[in-house]
Amino acid sequence: MSADPGRSLVERLTNAIDAVLEAEHEKHHGLPECGSPREAAVTWLNVPEDGLSALSPAQRQKLADRCVIRLLTGEGRESRLVEVRDHGVGVTPTQLPLTILSLNESNKMQKHYLAGAYGQGGSSTFAASKYVLIASRQHESPLVGFSVVRFHDLPPETFKIGRYAYLTLDGSVLEVEMSEDEFPPGTFIRHFGYDLSKYPSPVGPNSLYGLFNEVMFDPIIPIWLDSVVHGYRRVIKGSRNALNGAVDEGDEDRRGPKLAHNVPLYFVRLSDFGRIGIEYWVLDAPEKERKRPSAAFVNPSRPIVLTLNGQNQAELSHSLIRKDADLPFLSQRLICHIDCNNLTPQAKRALFVSTREDARKGLISELIEGELVKALRSDDKLAELNAEARDDLQKGKDEAASETIKKEVSRLLKLQGVTVGEIEGERRSGDKPGDRPRVTRPPRPKPQPIEIQEPPTYVRLVSSGEDITFYSGQRRYVRVETDAASSYHNPNDPQISRINVIVTGLALDYCGSTPLKDGRMRVIFEAPAQSQIGSEGLIRVELSRVGLPSLSDERAVRIVQKPPARPASSKSTLPPFKFEPVDSVDAQLWMTLDWPEDVSAVASSAQMEAGTLVIYYSTVFPNFVKPRSSFEQKSPQTGASFVERYKIWLAVHSLLAYQDKQARDAAEDHAEIDEEVEEKLDREERCRIATMSAMIAGREMKTEATLAEAAEE
Repeated sequence: MSADPGRSLVERLTNAIDAVLEAEHEKHHGLPECGSPREAAVTWLNVPEDGLSALSPAQRQKLADRCVIRLLTGEGRESRLVEVRDHGVGVTPTQLPLTILSLNESNKMQKHYLAGAYGQGGSSTFAASKYVLIASRQHESPLVGFSVVRFHDLPPETFKIGRYAYLTLDGSVLEVEMSEDEFPPGTFIRHFGYDLSKYPSPVGPNSLYGLFNEVMFDPIIPIWLDSVVHGYRRVIKGSRNALNGAVDEGDEDRRGPKLAHNVPLYFVRLSDFGRIGIEYWVLDAPEKERKRPSAAFVNPSRPIVLTLNGQNQAELSHSLIRKDADLPFLSQRLICHIDCNNLTPQAKRALFVSTREDARKGLISELIEGELVKALRSDDKLAELNAEARDDLQKGKDEAASETIKKEVSRLLKLQGVTVGEIEGERRSGDKPGDRPRVTRPPRPKPQPIEIQEPPTYVRLVSSGEDITFYSGQRRYVRVETDAASSYHNPNDPQISRINVIVTGLALDYCGSTPLKDGRMRVIFEAPAQSQIGSEGLIRVELSRVGLPSLSDERAVRIVQKPPARPASSKSTLPPFKFEPVDSVDAQLWMTLDWPEDVSAVASSAQMEAGTLVIYYSTVFPNFVKPRSSFEQKSPQTGASFVERYKIWLAVHSLLAYQDKQARDAAEDHAEIDEEVEEKLDREERCRIATMSAMIAGREMKTEATLAEAAEE
């Protein structure tokens, strides 16, 4: 079920949490009835609805006593002892073969207050263990049932595969009478010879501590991690709660992570598939020693986390942030969370696989990706932070691109019927076949800070035109500004919100809103697919004040013709371009671009920024460094000339590659390629092209030198 021993242990912990919830279900006689693990924890264990970050450290520690995982030295990294102990419902010896030791028993299938379905996810730990001891006791039962599991390697000439077996005596698991002081109710599992070679570190990405917080992103209840190997005992509370300011003993920053921006959880309706929650955090600009700050909380290459019952079910690539949302300089600092608990049961089943390690590609995943991109693109603060990060990285650099290079590149491309200078548009996540390609947005003016007043004095709708327009089926984030405090609006409970948005004279579907933060919020509307072109109405925003008249603003809204897809031009036009050198593996820009640490594995990359194709090239790529050094030994001018010629050929390739990608994306029947695979193939091609560019530039230099010598003679 899992290729990763660490994730298998997460399944053990999920089962342990389920056991605690099962015990609470029995204690409360199933009342009130709970439809999800989160609801059960809130109702029966008094966990705040906002999550574990709303508890004090002492409260988290007390609750964590119900689930403990211990890491013991064993025989080394490849053969640890790992114990998981829960003080949950426990089972009797006769129930043990039908629950913890069972295969495909549906003992959790209809228990919506539990996370599991079969209760066997933890069985994937067998593959990483030599032996597993399992013991359990039900409350008020005098007996502890126990058994040992091991792999039974059957003769390969007779059997295709081996199998796992557990120890029985006369057809039953073993049992022993013990007092509750000796063995309290619940379940104890000890893994012998557990392979943790992938997780040697005490903390960080290569540790169980880091993995548990990343995968159990927002756990239902906290868990103790007692590491005898590393000499600490820490609470696992999940990365989401750490990002929201929860601090426990042993945490590196006693005040929680420093944030440049965050948007608290709000919910958005996705057509007939239910709702998703969206929240995100931007970490402060990294210090020199930490160039990938998001790595402390998530996989920095996949910082968009989809959760169900608090557990990381799937992760999306940072290319959604870099490319689709036009925020390339925040890709190592921006962490996004998509809460999928409120999707319909059918949507959950269609989206997630049973191993909780990925999401299926399809309509629902496309809707989620598209909604997140719209949310990020409509946040002016993110655009401002991205611009600031770009300016910081480019300080002190020569912004003027060489006109000689531009002219030479244009001359070479004109031979192929290609014109450089304008951008035709590009397709992004959330676009549908036939949609008009979106032009990369120009830099937005920096939003002016809003001074909060009490009582507030204004509220207004913000739009680029006189009217707000929709076309049939379009979904838009409509901006609202006010000098009211954030407490005036609760996006998840419109009944208590003092800001109300009303649509009259026109059918628009209200899909949700973001929280009010620093005087700004966004309201999400969608025009039904059957909307009649030319129909008109009003969008009105009202803000109520205690003992004072309400404030309001309104805008006309119209349904317009959907812009047609831009027809293919017989004359290809490509965007303007510029170069950015990347000088070191340790440079922040290298990390931001997510280049591999092997200098021979990356030569260049290109990305669209505010209508300009920026070509980043490595100045430490070995096949570039060697000839450049050779020419520089002759003279600095000769070395500089070689670099200019090298950049010409890199630009030609980047522009043609951009043109090809636009054509592929515009084709309705183009084959979908995994983004990570596509990036790897692109890097490999660019390394080959860079090697060839260096050879061609070197040959041109030598040819010119030969001709110059001949002319002198």
